[in-house]
Amino acid sequence: MVYNANNMTPKHNKVFVTGDLHLGDAAFRQEDKLIDIIKAQKPGSIIFGGDTFDPWRGKSIENIVAKYDQFFKFLQGVSAKVVFIEGNHDPNIAVLKKLGFSIGKNYKYHDATGRRIKVIHGHEFDNDCQRWEFLVKKMVLLEEWVNKFLIKLDPDSRIRFARLMGNIDIVRIVKNFHRKVRGLISEEVLMFGHLHVPWIGEKKDLKFYNWGGWQSDYGFKPRYILQDGPHIKMQTVK
Repeated sequence: MVYNANNMTPKHNKVFVTGDLHLGDAAFRQEDKLIDIIKAQKPGSIIFGGDTFDPWRGKSIENIVAKYDQFFKFLQGVSAKVVFIEGNHDPNIAVLKKLGFSIGKNYKYHDATGRRIKVIHGHEFDNDCQRWEFLVKKMVLLEEWVNKFLIKLDPDSRIRFARLMGNIDIVRIVKNFHRKVRGLISEEVLMFGHLHVPWIGEKKDLKFYNWGGWQSDYGFKPRYILQDGPHIKMQTVK
């Protein structure tokens, strides 16, 4: 089912939120950990907030889905509602609709206390996302080739050429966030990613949470957000 913002806003009590998995990246090796955490938390709803895939690394989304077949079969078997949000690396997540998942550019819901919560990917705050896309894609392809070689030598090794632009991006995106955020949403809580850097804060009457990512970038371990009743917490994967 495709989520329609015009439908009645659903209410969820326990929600697991993460994103920026970048499936297709040779350095992604946290599939089992992700499954274990979802099993342990038993959320009523699971939201993947964009950049689930990374076809920029040379594989189509269909090929990536096939590679992570067990992961998607696990999600098909859970009793929770599963939602995938489109990120800037997800040009064709409609393929997930065929697997029975909800998809959309954002997702809105109410928590147990009635708070209005919105989940987006976060590239909405990135003005230069498309401007530099061609160059970044080339850097990511080179990065992928090098990482495949390095991981054969040492499973814990990897390099991030594309992150050379990352620190500049973070400063710019944070500025754009503060400038644009009130015009983009009308909720009480905003959850987003894209930065690959965890970030929690409050701007006037808006609380916001950035889950960072499921990749270990900028020295941060994978993280996720857990909303359980009235409580929202950022959790670090050990």
